Amino acid sequence: MATKAKSTAAPKPTPAPAPPSPHAATLAKGMKLVDTGKPAEALKVLEPLVQDAQADGEWAIKRRAQVYIALAHAKLDPPKAGGGDPLSEAQAHLNRRESEAALKLLDKLIKAHPATGTLHYLRAVALAQAENAEGAAEALKKALELDADLVYLWHMEPDFAAMRKSPLFGFTEGR
Repeated sequence: MATKAKSTAAPKPTPAPAPPSPHAATLAKGMKLVDTGKPAEALKVLEPLVQDAQADGEWAIKRRAQVYIALAHAKLDPPKAGGGDPLSEAQAHLNRRESEAALKLLDKLIKAHPATGTLHYLRAVALAQAENAEGAAEALKKALELDADLVYLWHMEPDFAAMRKSPLFGFTEGR
């Protein structure tokens, strides 16, 4: 008597993860230069990156590079106290690691513009600087709900390094 061979279903191929952007390393280098107090060098890296990223359709990279270009310019020519717009002032406070002053400004800005993801992201950075992981996670979650592209900054931001592996930030897994 002949028996039928059982066939096993072939495993379904899993899609390969998307390769990292070719501009990611350049952006990371520029961001690090800004963060380590070398804004003039950062501008030499980031300004050409904006054009390259635009040419390649890397809009998220382009936007992030533009943000860091603005930060580099702010470090080269810091805004006078009370003389600039509140967002630039908040970013200047963050650059100087004055998280409480930044939080005060950001809370006012968020009250006026609650649907702006960047404001919530900056609030998360300020809370991370203040070592408030729970508050930072809440603010980051709101920021990502409003602008999913901000997850890229989350992965690159040195202020989150100490808390990045916390289960509070599990919602960023796979993003």
